[in-house]
Amino acid sequence: MLGIIIGIVLSLGFIKLVDLLKSKNIKLIWWQWIIVVFWFLYCAFLIMMIESFINESALKAALIMGLIFGFIAVVWAVLVVRFIFKYQKSKNEQL
Repeated sequence: MLGIIIGIVLSLGFIKLVDLLKSKNIKLIWWQWIIVVFWFLYCAFLIMMIESFINESALKAALIMGLIFGFIAVVWAVLVVRFIFKYQKSKNEQL
């Protein structure tokens, strides 16, 4: 049941991201979309991994794996925002 909720939340987040990009007139090329989609899939993997560890009563493992892979997800998100979205924004402002 939690997997369905996670899928719905991530799908709504992706739809909101696409809407935000259209409203700000930011156009991403194909490889940038692939990076963003992989980040959403990685977040789904991370949440499902933590949830499965919790279901197996391995709370310490869930915490450690969540911290390690969560840190990677946060760094990836910062890099995506910094190098893809900010670059596109500055590129659109020059036009």
